[in-house]
Amino acid sequence: MSIYESIFIINPNLSDDETNAVIKKMQDVAAKQGAEMLKFEDWGKKKLAYEIKKQKRGHYVFFQFKGAPAAVAELERTYKMTDAVIKFLTVRLEKELRVKAPPKPKKEKPAAAASSRPSSEHRSSSEHRSA
Repeated sequence: MSIYESIFIINPNLSDDETNAVIKKMQDVAAKQGAEMLKFEDWGKKKLAYEIKKQKRGHYVFFQFKGAPAAVAELERTYKMTDAVIKFLTVRLEKELRVKAPPKPKKEKPAAAASSRPSSEHRSSSEHRSA
């Protein structure tokens, strides 16, 4: 099973009871498909970046769940069939990101480091003038 994140936007003109009913419906759809809800966040009403279905605001809801691809398909099918949902996006998270230790810096020879860059005493005075 993979881990998925799903964000959907609900029409802001719905009452609180109607909004909660839509959220509950989506949670139930995921649960019926055997998805395990890992995280749920109700972000509330926010201004949209652009107008969607003649709406300038939307009620954002975020789910993170572990499930089969069939659960995602059914959830997205339900989003499409629900008029209250004006936009949605579901993504599969990458498997564990393997964190590699940063490479150790190569040790330079002190003589090579000093000779590779001239000191400020050897520079001509014309380099220090500002235009």
